[in-house]
Amino acid sequence: MTTEGRRAPGPRGIPLLGSLPQWKARTAEFLLQTQRDHGEVSRVQLGPVTMHLVTEPDAVGRVLKDNSSNYVRGTLYEQFRTVMGDGLLTTDGAFWRSHRRAMQPVFLRGAVAAIGPNVVQATQEMLDVWEEKARLGEPVDLVTETLRLTLVTLSRSLFGYDVRPEAPVLKDVVDNVIEVMFKHGTLSEMLPSWMPTKRNRLIKRDRAVFTRLVEDIRRQHADTGQGALMALIEAAKDPVTGESWTDDQVRDELLTLYLAGHETTAVALCWTLVSILLNPSVQEELDAELEQALGGRIPDPADLESLPFTSKVVDEALRLYPPIWIYPRDTVEADELGGYHIPAKSSVLLSPLASHRNPRYWDNPEAFDPQRFTPEAIKARPRMAYIPFGAGARMCIGNLMALMELRMMVAMINQRFRLSLVPGNFLRYGDSSISLRPTTEVLAVPVPRTAPRRTRKAAVSGVGGA
Repeated sequence: MTTEGRRAPGPRGIPLLGSLPQWKARTAEFLLQTQRDHGEVSRVQLGPVTMHLVTEPDAVGRVLKDNSSNYVRGTLYEQFRTVMGDGLLTTDGAFWRSHRRAMQPVFLRGAVAAIGPNVVQATQEMLDVWEEKARLGEPVDLVTETLRLTLVTLSRSLFGYDVRPEAPVLKDVVDNVIEVMFKHGTLSEMLPSWMPTKRNRLIKRDRAVFTRLVEDIRRQHADTGQGALMALIEAAKDPVTGESWTDDQVRDELLTLYLAGHETTAVALCWTLVSILLNPSVQEELDAELEQALGGRIPDPADLESLPFTSKVVDEALRLYPPIWIYPRDTVEADELGGYHIPAKSSVLLSPLASHRNPRYWDNPEAFDPQRFTPEAIKARPRMAYIPFGAGARMCIGNLMALMELRMMVAMINQRFRLSLVPGNFLRYGDSSISLRPTTEVLAVPVPRTAPRRTRKAAVSGVGGA
């Protein structure tokens, strides 16, 4: 319960539209500027929607943990449900709890370690292709490569399914889905789903592709018994009715896991690789750790404890470029955050991108500095200043899997190659999409580690928001 408190400050905007034009044009830059100009709890008007951007750590903790039952999926998740249906990402309450509980065992630490061989196999397959690219001096697109790598790893690890033949089609589908899931304020988004618009036809086609994929996965599991997660899903029961999950429920959860599981890990891996090659001192320290700890041996999950700097590099990349960079919530009842009144049935936006660049908790926040993640530095910061996977009961179910994959993939890639970005790229992020995927190709030439080392000139013009 809360009494009427102070109204949070925020940009004035323009009549009727508020700050919607700025939001649509340069979303990430707008959020960062709003935090700089108006503080850690700010009020933003986006057309008819009143939204509060919240980055103050105690207030973030109240939304995600202390008063989480008051903050539910809402207006900004409507587009997600259009594409993904009713899965872990879009549901609340007893339905969400029962589904999360059913799938949780494959994401526990011991189960995650068991997928190490799948990570190794998929990464080696990618790097073998890079060998030929390197011989020809041809670049690879890190966005495409990391998406394929994490898709193959996830599919084998959770479903016992080799998705490689479908990978090109699925990439196009995922690209479409990511675009549709975030509202752009266009007329086509406001029209009913039954109307045969180009957008609705695209959604229908993409869901049909995923439905066929799910049918293939379930058929293979029935024949072979492979896929730890499929075994749990097929055995799951509704806690009220005692019935097995419906075909639609199985499809929606698999679709959610495919989209949320591989896209976010791929985006994190891409930005980690870019951050390493843009920071020669980080590259040198990473090389030294990998040589000392592994001596050329392929890592497995048990080796990760002996790779503390590699872990810091991944953590810092997740700070600077969090793959899921906005978490929308709607309030059930009025609340107070950071001393400001938050009305009932309004939207709250948590932004790891803004939280992770808040200068009150991060010195020189735009710089890439893995030493921010020493044990002493972590202890000195508020827990909710760093939320790449969220927090509380709804923390990302696959966070341990993602961290293990990222550390092993970074180690294996850097053991075999150094990457050199093709000159002229200006890497941008923060358009109106659900993940912080770069807005263009990221072309890099893989240089085998056996090749003579040479001093490389700066290869890019810079990194910036959209």
